[in-house]
Amino acid sequence: MDFLSFSCIAIIERNLLHVTLILETFCKLLFSFSLTIITMMQKINSLKNMRILKKLLGILIFTQLFLSASLASYIPEGYFVSHEDMIRNYQITREYSKRDFLSYILEQNPAVTVAEATLITERVIEVAELFEVDAKLFLALIRMESNFIREAVSPTGAVGLTQFTSIGAQEVSDQLGQRGPSYASLHNTLYLNNILLDGMPDWSHLWLRERSWTQQKLLFLDDLDLSLVYGAILLKVYLAKNFQDDLITNYYEALVDYNGEPGERKYWYARTILKFYDEI
Repeated sequence: MDFLSFSCIAIIERNLLHVTLILETFCKLLFSFSLTIITMMQKINSLKNMRILKKLLGILIFTQLFLSASLASYIPEGYFVSHEDMIRNYQITREYSKRDFLSYILEQNPAVTVAEATLITERVIEVAELFEVDAKLFLALIRMESNFIREAVSPTGAVGLTQFTSIGAQEVSDQLGQRGPSYASLHNTLYLNNILLDGMPDWSHLWLRERSWTQQKLLFLDDLDLSLVYGAILLKVYLAKNFQDDLITNYYEALVDYNGEPGERKYWYARTILKFYDEI
């Protein structure tokens, strides 16, 4: 499903949902009204009218159950965050230079070539600017995840610069709208896709679509933009989920979620990245 198709389907589904909600509310009101009338009829002992009202009551109960079952299919199944928090700017400062980033990459991993480090520097800054996440934080995260090795594969199967797993890839794909509005906020999906449309010359290759994780892994290893864009989106989602006025605390909580491992390791992970952040 491409972005245009998703938008059309989302609008139709949203309107159907509104109609169903209105009908269910109307049935609930009629149901309450019928109960009131039945109570009144009992007091005046009108058996004929009571039979009619009880039949109406049965129809209303059946209709309400049917509408409730229809609404159940619209229960959100994905990862939802506040749109207000999603569109925030999460950059503490933009006072950094490409030279500083390049020097940092080469210092931390001398095996990375100057050409490769230059490309990573330029793309990290560009993608971070697009999604309004702190470029220094993003660079520190990449150092922690892969130490700037594009072909990095962890023992658990995470791949690429930002070390994506099938779970993380699915979360971002949901935010981009690939499984429809039951899996992410429509407003957030439109916001993220508009960023890609405006900021990436060829954004369509960033949609993973229905590829298997085996196929997706190869793309994360081969496509620098895919790894960085998905990493930036996932980081932004977690920043929005954990929004606090103190952005350093916000960063810490988001990094804990980005790691997602059980136990204490995720807290060590977040502290270490913030240490790297201060070093850059």
